[in-house]
Amino acid sequence: QSGAALEAAVRRDMNSAMAKEMDREAFLGEGAGSAQPLGVIEGASTYSITETAVGAQASWAAFRARITQFMVANAISSPSDVRLLIRPEIYDSMDDTLLIGTAVSEFDRLARHIGEGNVAMSSNALTAPVGGESSALLTTSTNGVPPMFVATWGAVDMIRDPFTRAASGQLVLTALATMDVTVARPVQLEVLTGLQ
Repeated sequence: QSGAALEAAVRRDMNSAMAKEMDREAFLGEGAGSAQPLGVIEGASTYSITETAVGAQASWAAFRARITQFMVANAISSPSDVRLLIRPEIYDSMDDTLLIGTAVSEFDRLARHIGEGNVAMSSNALTAPVGGESSALLTTSTNGVPPMFVATWGAVDMIRDPFTRAASGQLVLTALATMDVTVARPVQLEVLTGLQ
């Protein structure tokens, strides 16, 4: 097959795959030993990021307690100054849990207080739940300065290999990106674990 439409489709698929993997590495990268950057969540102890074991059902009350402590530590004035990264499973559980006698869910309460636009959901930036428990990440920008930076060096490199699978008529494409992750202000980040 050939043509501009095919090339555009390959570019879209490759860009999507690279974006997903770069997001994953920024949070879950294991560090230089495996030729990956050290991700924010995976390297929380190295970056001196506070890790808190919640050990409770994911609810507005559980998040509120941690957000309150996070606000005190960072001198921010409102829950809407906090950004939250959660797994889709946490959203599903919270949205399915209704307050008794109402049509208001735990997620509705969370979104009302911190703002739905401040809640990011990702299935690749946080590890899959283990034993029914998941993690989350709280963050804030103080005086407009973000707590972490992701640097990319140059464009995405594309390697075309027409030889390896030539017998079957296949072309092997490999994309490489050089990136680094650093945490500038660990106090502006907190990893929550044990959310059920």
